[in-house]
Amino acid sequence: MADSNRPDDTRPTRADADDVADAIIGVDTRIFRTIWDTVVHTPRVLQAAYDGDRERYIPIIRMFLVLFGMQFAIMAFVGVPAAMTTDMFVGQSAESEREVLTWLENEGLDRAAVDQSLERAASLTTTLLTVLAALPYLLVFKAYRPSRSYYGHLLTYLLTTNASYLIMLPILAMAVFGDFFTWYMISMVVGLTMYFVATARVFSTHYARTVSGVIFKTLGIFVLLPLTILIVGLGQFAVAELTLRIFHDTSFLDLFRTAVELQSS
Repeated sequence: MADSNRPDDTRPTRADADDVADAIIGVDTRIFRTIWDTVVHTPRVLQAAYDGDRERYIPIIRMFLVLFGMQFAIMAFVGVPAAMTTDMFVGQSAESEREVLTWLENEGLDRAAVDQSLERAASLTTTLLTVLAALPYLLVFKAYRPSRSYYGHLLTYLLTTNASYLIMLPILAMAVFGDFFTWYMISMVVGLTMYFVATARVFSTHYARTVSGVIFKTLGIFVLLPLTILIVGLGQFAVAELTLRIFHDTSFLDLFRTAVELQSS
């Protein structure tokens, strides 16, 4: 016998409401909840991802890709190259700019063509360098909790990175009103602080059972920071060097050495 108190049709879910809002105003309302909980309730977002719950939050990987692209959009908006280009050397002073441009001319190189090659190579290899920089973290996460899959650890890494981006990017955008380097350094300090706070909170619920365990494991991630900087820095330099050697028959190292000599003279 049918229960007269039960509805004979399905009820609207939160996902249905999000779909309606998306259709009407073009905004997935999950974005607001995702941003807030990623920063304030980080472990909650991770648990939802582990449970396969897509109704409450935008997928972690999708959110990461959006935020990752936004940093380059901000840099482009304020006129800062996202790759190693000749701007690194000619922006020090009028004299150094003149000398570096003279060196490029003596080498038979066009500055615009060189910068275009470097920017194109950087855009093609940014994802690869990002993956390489993430590998040490995934290995450490796996050592912390071997029973979890690498995909699960990847979600941990990306979620804590998202929390960092959500704090860092608005500060970086302030470079529109001031010196880019100053705002960049401020955004990095605040963003990294947020990253380690988010990491510690995730560790407290998913990777450690004691306060000492959380502290120890978070310090282990902190130690990886110099390695990350080294991987990205050397990777960018290697890409720039190979690009100039292959397409322009010159060396990025020679350009760097020339700029250093000009600054010291």
